[in-house]
Amino acid sequence: MKIALITLTHGGLQLAEKLREYNPKIDVFSHKKCKYEYVKFIELPLRDNIKQLIDDYDMLAFIMAAGIVVRLIAPYIKHKSIDPGVIVIDEQGNYVISLLSGHLGGANEYTRELAEFLHAHPVITTASDVNNTMAVDILAMKLNCYIDDFEDAKIVTSHIVNGDNVGIISNRSIDIDLPKQFITINNYNISPSIDKYNIKGLIVIDSNKIDVDVPISYLCKKDITVGIGCRRGKTREEITKELMPLLKEKDINIRRISRISTVEVKKDEMGIIELARTLRIPMDIITIKKIKEIQHLFEGSKFVEKTIGVTCVSEPCGYLSSNKGECILNKVKANGITISLWKDGRKNNEY
Repeated sequence: MKIALITLTHGGLQLAEKLREYNPKIDVFSHKKCKYEYVKFIELPLRDNIKQLIDDYDMLAFIMAAGIVVRLIAPYIKHKSIDPGVIVIDEQGNYVISLLSGHLGGANEYTRELAEFLHAHPVITTASDVNNTMAVDILAMKLNCYIDDFEDAKIVTSHIVNGDNVGIISNRSIDIDLPKQFITINNYNISPSIDKYNIKGLIVIDSNKIDVDVPISYLCKKDITVGIGCRRGKTREEITKELMPLLKEKDINIRRISRISTVEVKKDEMGIIELARTLRIPMDIITIKKIKEIQHLFEGSKFVEKTIGVTCVSEPCGYLSSNKGECILNKVKANGITISLWKDGRKNNEY
């Protein structure tokens, strides 16, 4: 996770120095020149430069007043599925506040971590956390699923936080602890179970559409790995332009992608990095040593080998990152970009 910490005061910089003890990879931004060489300069007014940080980082932590932060980020808030996590910390380090994207953006979890490190009070206001239950989006994250419709998920979550019983229908095993109000239902016994347990909503996982008179939220497994190789300098837009027709050809929703994989010499390729960040999925980096061990399994190129040291990239990377999964689409080359698609070979609890 790429994290930016923004502060405008000397006291905030001192606290930032302390937080870097917890996570040295945090990028600290301030408008002040100071003794800390790692601090990146950001020009004022801050509102003119905040959009770039929102685009570039998965999590923003502000050491300043919550009201200021609300005004800064308000013009750039889009949707909980893509917004970064936003955290606010007071200058004395007494309170750590999860302000935005607490679940999908990870702000709630990171708030707890920072508060524990600082011996501060975590402030988390999402209803499911306050009531010690589990919202639909958290369940989706834990099961490595995507949510088919966020409005449906919102309705079902409202029943969860109100303490109503919610049914679970799944074609896969669920290896996590669920709140007591979650009732497992068999596909062949749906309506009687809804009546018996007074169920007010359903969560359906990796299953077909169901016709019952309660709100339903459908969760679908993220089970596709994309292996990518490309010439230097390819942008996110260029890679996406080549990827989308391939997904359409195989009738794969882009939200099924669980990870993107490439070779270590491409680990700083911004087009691939930005695509992974946009999809909010991990970017797996495969070493040349590991590729060499299996490259004989795939069609290779002497030119590629002379350039980067291995004969092929997208297929061995996809194969390894998918845990030796099923190849859905052999490598396709176009405009300096090579893509292959793989169905993950992991078990449910290995994500």
